[in-house]
Amino acid sequence: MNRSEPRAIESLDSAQSTSLSAERPRGAEPAAAKPPARALTVGEIVTRLRELIERQFPAPVWVEGQLSNCHYHHSGHIYFDLKDEQATDRRGQPLVLPCAFFRGANQALKFKLTDGLKVLCLGQVTTYEARSQFQLQVLRVEPKGIGALQLAFEQLKKRLQAEGLFDASRKRPIPATPDRVGLVTSPTGSAIHDMVSKLRDGFRVVIVPVKVQGEGAAREIAEALDLANRLHLADVLIVGRGGGSVEDLWAFNEEPVARAIARSRIPVISAVGHQDNWTIADYVADLRASTPTDAAKLLVRAQEEFTARVQELVQRLLEGMTGTLEESLRGIEVLDGRLRLLHPLHQVSDYARRAEQLEQRLTQFMAHLLERRDRELYGLAGRLQALSPLAVLERGYSVTFALPGRRVVTDAAALKAGDELETLLAKGRVTSAVTHLDAERGFDHDDD
Repeated sequence: MNRSEPRAIESLDSAQSTSLSAERPRGAEPAAAKPPARALTVGEIVTRLRELIERQFPAPVWVEGQLSNCHYHHSGHIYFDLKDEQATDRRGQPLVLPCAFFRGANQALKFKLTDGLKVLCLGQVTTYEARSQFQLQVLRVEPKGIGALQLAFEQLKKRLQAEGLFDASRKRPIPATPDRVGLVTSPTGSAIHDMVSKLRDGFRVVIVPVKVQGEGAAREIAEALDLANRLHLADVLIVGRGGGSVEDLWAFNEEPVARAIARSRIPVISAVGHQDNWTIADYVADLRASTPTDAAKLLVRAQEEFTARVQELVQRLLEGMTGTLEESLRGIEVLDGRLRLLHPLHQVSDYARRAEQLEQRLTQFMAHLLERRDRELYGLAGRLQALSPLAVLERGYSVTFALPGRRVVTDAAALKAGDELETLLAKGRVTSAVTHLDAERGFDHDDD
């Protein structure tokens, strides 16, 4: 590109000044100008300037400069100045080229024009006759040193990140066992066949067909996400497509898609392109998968892990319940035994058994006691027998009673002649009368 083109007007202006200076002698003062026979009109001046500019710039040119005074008009037009950072005018002011980027031309612009951005502008140098000034009617703008798509990507990423759309705190968990999986993708691409083949055995698959590249693709994807939420078509959504160029994947870098993912009540998995392809949708989505196939595998793997975990918990629950039941049965058996012991019939039976034991012990005790008492009695009887008067009688002695009172006679002096006596012998009794008394004689006197 010829960097002298933005300064074309200044060069013409300088050339005209040089030619005017050459017409008068050096050091001579300009003569007083006489009024012309006919003065030029403003329209004529503007027309001549336009024709002059159009002859110098018959076709659109690329112009390099730095943006300043960017203004997005409500009509859709964009107005800005292109500033040359190196060249200045005769007063030392930076050279500035006014630019108009009309709505019909700027619809394809992917990034936002901001002050300070260095750009390349393709445009037609023309005049704005209402103000008698020249300007660049811009047809296309490219950022200098970085691609337009990359710049648009970075600008949108920075803005959405500042709004918090990438924050982990707002991301929804992906259900472990979704019943229905919604696929927001092209119905004819290879990605849908890979996903359906992986998902059809374990999930109900709902396909929401959309364009995934080209004009209107971002709008269709956003509308499909809103529709899936409005009708609750699925428990989790996979939005994406297979690989492609940056331009092919660009719909997933559009703001409408990012906003639709952010407002979705259904968790969203972004699966765009390949491992190295990162899109705005990946940052906003609740989960990013490297490929559409990987997104399906993630759901299948999560379901398998959940099922295995459930089976493990069920097994542990069964083992725990079995152990608890066994322990409870042992406790019931212990309580049953204790209840049997406390049952009245058992207590009566126990008391009867104890009474029987006590009776046996009492019988044995009484037998032993009687036996001992018998021995004692036999001893006492022997001793009593030895002391009994009957035993004395057996040895030849007798007992005499005075009648009628049966008073034992131990002293002959207590009797008198004629008293009746009864004598008790070892065998039999003898009744007699006192005929003779001898109170002086006893056993201590021997008969002569």
